[in-house]
This record gives sequence, C-alpha cells and structure tokens, in this order.
Amino acid sequence: MRDQLLAIDNGTQSVRALLFDLRGNLLAKAQVHIEPYFARQPGWAEQNPEYYWSALCQACQALWAKPDVHKDAIAGVALTTQRATVINVDRHGKPLRPAIVWLDQRRTLGQKPLGGLWGSAFKAARMSETIAYIQAEAEANWIRTHEPEIWAETYKYLYLSGYLTFKLTGRFADSVGCQVGFMPFDYKRLRWASKGTGNGAPCRWTPASCLIWSHPLGRSAKSTSRPPSRLGFL
Repeated sequence: MRDQLLAIDNGTQSVRALLFDLRGNLLAKAQVHIEPYFARQPGWAEQNPEYYWSALCQACQALWAKPDVHKDAIAGVALTTQRATVINVDRHGKPLRPAIVWLDQRRTLGQKPLGGLWGSAFKAARMSETIAYIQAEAEANWIRTHEPEIWAETYKYLYLSGYLTFKLTGRFADSVGCQVGFMPFDYKRLRWASKGTGNGAPCRWTPASCLIWSHPLGRSAKSTSRPPSRLGFL
C-alpha cells in the first residue's frame, strides 16, 4: 500500500530526507550535512549545483537503509529548498556556472532605470530608489554584466528548487510555494508574468510551468523519464 510521503529539505547547512505517514507522523529521517558555500571573492557565496543533487541522493540512500523503510510504500514526494539560490542551465539542464547562494553579497550598480508604466508608477510612489536597490542586488544583472557569455548561453534561470525538480522529473517546473517576490511571478494568477522585471531575467528563462507537485516521481505530466537511479528507487 502506498501510504507514505517522502519530504526532501535542501537547506543551507544540510539536506534531509524525511518519511511521513498520511497523518503527518514522522516515521524515519536521514540527514547529510553540506558546506553552505565557497567564496572565490570576498563577499561571494557560491556552490556547485551537482553538489546539492549528490547530497540529496545520499540523504535518500541513507533513508532507504533505515529499518522498516519501504520505498514501494511512497505515494508522493514534496520538495523544499533554501530560498533565492539561483542556477543558470542550458537546454539539457546542465549548469553553466556555480549556483549563486542567497548569502551572496555582490551588487551591480548603475542599472538602467525601470521604464514604461511601471517605472512611472514607482516614481510617482517615490519607490525609484527601492527599485534601483533591487536591480543592484539581482544576481541576474550581475551575470548579464560580468559574464555575458554565460548569459547568452542560458536557457533557464532556476531557483535551486527548480533545478532539483528538473533532476528528479526531467521537467523544467517549480512549485508556487518556492517563488520569491523579486522574480517575474504573478502571485494573483499563480503563473509567470508576461513581461520581465527589474531583476534582469527574461520571463522565457523561468521554468516552463509552476505547479504544486502532484505527479509520481519521474512521471510528471509531460515527463516519461524513470525515477533517477542515484536516489535508489531502481
């Protein structure tokens, strides 16, 4: 009987795999500690995307080794991750550079002010300085300015949650609950905005869809891939 749920939590300092019954009772758990980041320059915070995926697989493998844990009893998977860690990938989902971790402090000053109706609205509301601050803080603007070759090759600009969802299902998708306010996401309609925002990332680079994950692992609505073998499901 499939009457258990697997929850994956990729935090800043560890990755946890937790098994619950349908009443929310914790049955078993495994934890893999990770290095939060490495710094190639003062104030930078980066990590290799594959490092996160490897730790996730290790946590799941450790969970399967626990007494009375049965993989065939898992009915669904939930995923949550540290917020605002971003990853540029190509068409095949391969990372183009290290992930920029949410702790990163780099800034890109001198960005072009937001124009159009939104620019006028923010100016009227005396929020132009706030928008300029957000533009300077946006990792996408730093990459576009300082690594134009990476920017040109980027197919999708993902949060860590979107990257791990791709690794798990083979689909560029993410959860509504994993979005952060400075990405071009329409919270009222629960979909990606039709136009980009001051964060510098074109909407076409965001995941193809945003959903509440309700499909079996490795078999999302548009995916026929099998569950990744490194998780130990096979």
